[in-house]
Amino acid sequence: MAYRIFRGGKETLAVADHDLLAWAASRGLTPAQVFETALDAGVFPESLERNFPALNAGEQLKLFQSRVLVVGLGGLGGFQALLLARLGIGRLLLADGDVFVPSNLNRQIFSTPKTLGLNKAVVTARRLLDSHPALTVDPVDQFLNPGNLPDYLAQVQVALDGLDNVPSREALFAAAQAGGVPLVHGAVHGLFGQVATILPQDAGSFQKIYARSSPGVTEPPEVLAPVVSLTASLQVQEAVRLLLGQPLAYHNALAYFDGATGRLEVLPLG
Repeated sequence: MAYRIFRGGKETLAVADHDLLAWAASRGLTPAQVFETALDAGVFPESLERNFPALNAGEQLKLFQSRVLVVGLGGLGGFQALLLARLGIGRLLLADGDVFVPSNLNRQIFSTPKTLGLNKAVVTARRLLDSHPALTVDPVDQFLNPGNLPDYLAQVQVALDGLDNVPSREALFAAAQAGGVPLVHGAVHGLFGQVATILPQDAGSFQKIYARSSPGVTEPPEVLAPVVSLTASLQVQEAVRLLLGQPLAYHNALAYFDGATGRLEVLPLG
């Protein structure tokens, strides 16, 4: 049964997830179908109602009908996937051919002693579905490259960069632009993080960003968990702006965070 919520001077309706799931089972519907039906009627599923009124039911429905690709499910990508799921993005494609190893434990949210040796995309998908059974989460247990990137990009509206090396990132930039898919870039190193939004028409964006720093990393960099989670959060919030058609914060710009000072600067990409 739906119940009323009053928050921030606004009112909406919500319904318990278990009621929705029971209704779905009794009618042979999928959890995704009943969540979408509820939102279309202006009713929030209980697991998403705290998004109100920052999101209204129409916006929440739009997110639930959205499709996002996360490339790389390590530090950045794990947090990205978790936040996208908590926001109620309806379909997630999660791509990574790597497995969890002990050095991931300091920052990768789904890396635990029990998941060591298991594929990152598969583990992440399983954990998200445990919390949000109404989502569609497709793990891709392989590395994406110029040969297969176009196929996966064609299925989504936005892609998020969760990669950890420059050559793979350059291939992702090129494929996203060629495929007409907006990309939210993110990278971390030690106490520093950066975010930029690349639209299909933004020629030369990769060179503009990486002209600012040397790509010649010869050994794995140090990475601290707070910088990873902050960078991923900025990326996900920008992805939401893209999906909802809101003004972008990091287009033609590079958001640069210095964890040593706590300063966040947004630098123009000229």
